[in-house]
Amino acid sequence: MKYLLRDNSTVTDPRLDRLVQFDERSKNFPIMKLIPEAKRKFRSYTWRCNTCLNQGPYGSCVGHGIAHELAARPSEVPGMTTKYAKEEIYWKAQMEDPWPGGDYPNASPKYEGTSVLAGVKVAQRLGWFDSYYWAFSLEELIYGVGHRGPAVLGTYWFDGMMQPDEKGLIHPEGGKAGGHCYLVKGVDINRELLRILNSWGKPWGIDGECYITFDDMRYLLELEGEAVFFEKRHKIPRIAA
Repeated sequence: MKYLLRDNSTVTDPRLDRLVQFDERSKNFPIMKLIPEAKRKFRSYTWRCNTCLNQGPYGSCVGHGIAHELAARPSEVPGMTTKYAKEEIYWKAQMEDPWPGGDYPNASPKYEGTSVLAGVKVAQRLGWFDSYYWAFSLEELIYGVGHRGPAVLGTYWFDGMMQPDEKGLIHPEGGKAGGHCYLVKGVDINRELLRILNSWGKPWGIDGECYITFDDMRYLLELEGEAVFFEKRHKIPRIAA
């Protein structure tokens, strides 16, 4: 079965509803601006996140990926919930992105999906962080996660990524199932792995997490992928939601 999204694309799983939206101005804010050349050395690090949300059957992955970042170190927001991720981030992003309709109350037409960019703009306006920076390559992502914080990722999601293998790895193999948003919370330089926190609950993968190889992530980023980092985070939003 296929599900129609707001940009007229289709997915095979209703949870995979990240839509592609790029702003050329994002290239003016690369994460590498914040990493001095003297410190540009690959570094293994994992950012703690004690929250593992479950988006259920809804296409609110963008809201959940962002909510997981807010709940993670270096600035852990306590009490982050699925309700907040869906209603305060996802629904509001749908109201502002370029596509008609949405999943929020009284939306017409009723469709799922939004972009990472729209979700990030909403979260910034809500006051959770002051600015955001981007990575569009594997190397930039590794530097960013190793030195600055976890990253909210938007990439395509393949059939081979629906369940991790016996080693906890997902693989971009088989058919393209749709687009997904998730959190990359760690990098292991020695094993060449990135650690992912998904939004499908703790029963999925390894307590809600999985790993992906550097090579596989490089492929996903080259395929209209994106990674965004929040800067000057706040445990309490500076603007009322």
